[in-house]
Amino acid sequence: MHHRTAMTLAMVACATQAAAQMPGAPILQNAWASPGIVVAFNFAGGSEGPVYSAAASWAAASARLQLSGGIGLGSSDHSGSGSNTVYGLRLAVPLGGRSAAFGFGAFAGVGAGAAPVDTLASATTFPIGLAIGWRHSLGATAGFSVYATPSYTFLTAGSSQTGLMRASVGVDVGLTSAIGITVGTEFGQGRPGTEGGPSGTLYGLGLSYALGHR
Repeated sequence: MHHRTAMTLAMVACATQAAAQMPGAPILQNAWASPGIVVAFNFAGGSEGPVYSAAASWAAASARLQLSGGIGLGSSDHSGSGSNTVYGLRLAVPLGGRSAAFGFGAFAGVGAGAAPVDTLASATTFPIGLAIGWRHSLGATAGFSVYATPSYTFLTAGSSQTGLMRASVGVDVGLTSAIGITVGTEFGQGRPGTEGGPSGTLYGLGLSYALGHR
C-alpha cells in the first residue's frame, strides 16, 4: 500500500474520532488515526434526543496517539428542560499497522452534560473500550472503513451510579484526502432515560475536514 493510499485510509478514520465522547452521541472509534488536526461537525439522535456538536482531534506524527474533544447542544426527550450543553474528551491509542487493512486500538474518555430533572446537577460518563476495523481504498484519494467498538461505560448521574456494556458499528468514507463522512449506531445495555444515560439505540452522522496539506 503506497503512502498516499495509506494516508487516505487514515483520513477515513477522522470523522468519528473527532466526535469525542459526548452524552447522547454514539461511542464511535475507528482503529486508525490521521496525523495532524481534524475538525468535524456532528449530529446524533436516539433515546436521549438530538445532539448537535463541533469537535476537533489531534494525532501525533506517528499516528500512535490521538486526543479529541467536542462540545455541543443536546435536547433531552426526558428532562423537558430544553437545550443543554454537552462536552467530551477522548484519548485513543491505535495499535495496528499504519498501512494495514485490518487494525485495532484502545481508548478511554469522559463526557458530561445536564442530568434529567429528577437527579442532581449533571450526568458524567467514563467509557473505555476497543476499536476493531477493516479499510479498503477506492483509488488514490478515496476509501472506506468498517469497524466495531465494544465498550464499557461507567455512568454517574447525581447520586446514581451504574455500568453499562454497549457496542457500536460504524462506516467512515473518505471522499477525498481531506474530507470524510461517518455514519454509525450504538446499542446494548441501557437504563431509564429519567435516570441519565442511554436507554436505547443511538445513531450519529459526522462530516470532517483534515487541516493542512494531505
